[in-house]
Amino acid sequence: LIEVMMALIVFAMISALAYSALGTAGNGFQILNEARAAQERASWVGKQLRRDLRYLSPAPMIAAGEASKQTMVVPLRIKNDNRGDVDLDELWLLVREPGATGISQIHYYIDESNDHLIRESRALLARPSVEPARWDFGKIRSWAVQVWDQQGNRRQDWRFSRANFIWPRAVEVRMQVDASARLDARQRWLVPIWIGQQL
Repeated sequence: LIEVMMALIVFAMISALAYSALGTAGNGFQILNEARAAQERASWVGKQLRRDLRYLSPAPMIAAGEASKQTMVVPLRIKNDNRGDVDLDELWLLVREPGATGISQIHYYIDESNDHLIRESRALLARPSVEPARWDFGKIRSWAVQVWDQQGNRRQDWRFSRANFIWPRAVEVRMQVDASARLDARQRWLVPIWIGQQL
């Protein structure tokens, strides 16, 4: 009986040591998995953002009967929304997407119902009933957009009307992944605006 009890004690000690070692390895794997997912998400967002800014297009001519849309159809527009250390900015772009006819209006924003970064694309002259194509980039904590003006100053607003629209020198975007992630990944992109040239 003593030998059986000793064997059970030794087995319990080995099991406890193995569990603690495997638990640490499992936590390390989870941290690496979160870091990989954040890196892939940031790479996907950055690649798509640079592509959209590469094909940024001037606004088309608007018919006289549509003068009410004149102040809305600009090639680049920002809506700033700061909430402490969290930014929920919005970015609108006019883009000539490869493979699409005409000009598309691109809209980047965070859907506050699930905190996911969304990219919507629809033809500029499409009817309001046409649903945009939506891309979900996953959970993002913060999305901040600024432009650099011709003097190199950062601005959080860019709402010029179409009649006096001025191109910025660059667009700067800062993205932060979900705050509950173990590895807090922050990404920053600074993309120059060169209309008619390859970036």
